[in-house]
Amino acid sequence: MYYQTLVKNLFNDMHHFLNGVQAISLEDLKDNYQEEPLFLAFIGNLDQAAAVDYNAAMNESYAFYKKFCGKGLAEEDWDLVILEVQEFNKNWENIWCKGLILALLDILDREDRELRGEGQESGESSTQAEADGDMEQEGTELTEDDGQQEMEAA
Repeated sequence: MYYQTLVKNLFNDMHHFLNGVQAISLEDLKDNYQEEPLFLAFIGNLDQAAAVDYNAAMNESYAFYKKFCGKGLAEEDWDLVILEVQEFNKNWENIWCKGLILALLDILDREDRELRGEGQESGESSTQAEADGDMEQEGTELTEDDGQQEMEAA
């Protein structure tokens, strides 16, 4: 539950920050999220966010996270996760967007390990390498769920 709350709050805060919905400073965000990789992905290459429809990219990446979060993922689920990350990267082809989806992939991995009671293992980078495109497979079309409504409601 910690990761779901973290992701929801961070997406809401960044939505407010990027769209000027609410006065929130980068310093306040830094104080709240410190070295969280998802936060660093949001603020890293921020100039590249302006080159895309960052709201649409955020909505799609958040919907991806919501689809897979909060449950132990079986091998088949991880295969689908990898395919969807690859499809997202193919659709967006932007370093900022890629950073977001890979940070969410990392959170899914951390969450899954916690649910299974496992610690960090040496093979943890293989999931990210596969998502980066090391696996040549056909992608699946991404679908948006109600992630945006939840994101805006908080």
